Amino acid sequence: MISPRLLIFITVFLDIIGFGIVLPLLPSYATAFHVGPTTIGMLVASFSLMQFLLAPWWGNLSDRVGRRPVLLVGLAGSALSYLLFAVADSFWLLLLSRVIAGGMGATVNVAQAYLADITAPEHRGQAMGMIGAAFGFGFVVGPAIGGLTAHWSSHAPGLVASGLTGANLVLALAWLPESRAGRQAASGGAPLPWFRFTAPFAAVGLSTLAFTVLYVVFPLEVEHSLGFHRGQTAYLFVLMGLVGAIVQGGLVGRLMPRLGERVLMGTGGMLLAIGLGVLPAAFSAGHQGRLGELYLALTVLATGSALIGPSAAAYVSRVASGEEQGRALGLLQRVASVARIGGPVLAGLVAGGAGARGAFLVASGAAGLAGLSVALTREVAAAP
Repeated sequence: MISPRLLIFITVFLDIIGFGIVLPLLPSYATAFHVGPTTIGMLVASFSLMQFLLAPWWGNLSDRVGRRPVLLVGLAGSALSYLLFAVADSFWLLLLSRVIAGGMGATVNVAQAYLADITAPEHRGQAMGMIGAAFGFGFVVGPAIGGLTAHWSSHAPGLVASGLTGANLVLALAWLPESRAGRQAASGGAPLPWFRFTAPFAAVGLSTLAFTVLYVVFPLEVEHSLGFHRGQTAYLFVLMGLVGAIVQGGLVGRLMPRLGERVLMGTGGMLLAIGLGVLPAAFSAGHQGRLGELYLALTVLATGSALIGPSAAAYVSRVASGEEQGRALGLLQRVASVARIGGPVLAGLVAGGAGARGAFLVASGAAGLAGLSVALTREVAAAP
């Protein structure tokens, strides 16, 4: 019998693989329909916009009806979205596939709530680290599969992603039990007291905002300053994904019982700030580059980012009551979604006005504020 924790890890891992297969291919697929950069930006942002709108609602629903049915619906919706991506013969069908993927993407925050249900508070850091590790490894494996299958046909990546997610659905349908069995359903009527979640919301929002500079400015600067081609740039993202997966899968669970969520969130913000702040120096030597500084900066910032996510989720799950887990973690995902929508726009505007160096320094400042925000907020007692 497979343990529920392992099943949740597999569920998130396979779902992120599907997401990772499709995401890097979106701009290329969209240009086939003769749309411009602004429209492509809207396409990419549509996923985060739908998550912003619906993640707390899915979390609230899972508090009332249970985690299992919401996870199953989310997986079914994701499988459908990838199938639409595979057969899309117009931009609007491509956009619909991303809207469905974002709208039905209830997997992550509900999976976090599931783990919170079955894990003692003192061990939730390790449990949330498992989700982070699944993310990291999924983002390493997914783009690799996408690149490989794209050579077969334009339909193959979407079909493979849909098949993997469909298999994930069957696995969860057959083996995943309900984590809230025998518990009273939450009413969902009372609003959540936001002040209890100020530290994790600020840390996740500001750090996510800072990290988006790596998706918008970093690839172009690597190609321009260091002369890297796209394949070499992709390997840099693989490096960050591996570092993040190792930190979240191993280091967070060991450090959190000793240091606590707040220390890890604050440390993560400062490490992210340092890594982003070092990047301009790594690009300063032209095509010769300072590759040692580049790899060090990426390792440091990936470590910092990896410390924040699971620590914030563990903090929220500890402070929220058992009846609020889904809603609270859904709101945490909403905060991250807002940052993913606004971050790329801000990074592009700053880079256009102050260059890549300015964009990295502004991102570094935002990450520093993420760490500082934790120090400026007070500890909140765990929910009874």
